Amino acid sequence: ALIARLKREGRHHVAATVLTGDAAFTAANLECVLPRGSICAEAVAIGMAAVAAPFAPIVFSVAVNRRGEVIPPCGFCRELLMDYGPDAVIAVGEDGATLRLRPLSALLPDAYKAHLRTGG
Repeated sequence: ALIARLKREGRHHVAATVLTGDAAFTAANLECVLPRGSICAEAVAIGMAAVAAPFAPIVFSVAVNRRGEVIPPCGFCRELLMDYGPDAVIAVGEDGATLRLRPLSALLPDAYKAHLRTGG
């Protein structure tokens, strides 16, 4: 619904919602003419959560495409989620119809510099 409401063809292809313990943050991706400048919907939603509730970890994340299909987070967003919600549950679409809930650690078993996150 968010993507359709924005009505900017070619600009918004993904919407995402992240949940903290007591709040939901929904955002759309931000396309840029320079591909490196584009920002994923999950990253925007995580940023919103970090500003509104800086000490509340992300506990759940889901992203959908224009067709409403649940899609997995990209590698960058998996790393970002690991920083802001290492114990988060992620909704993953299997075949456009099947929805599975997976722990983030299953999607990113060898997180980048994980030893720095835990102080070890």
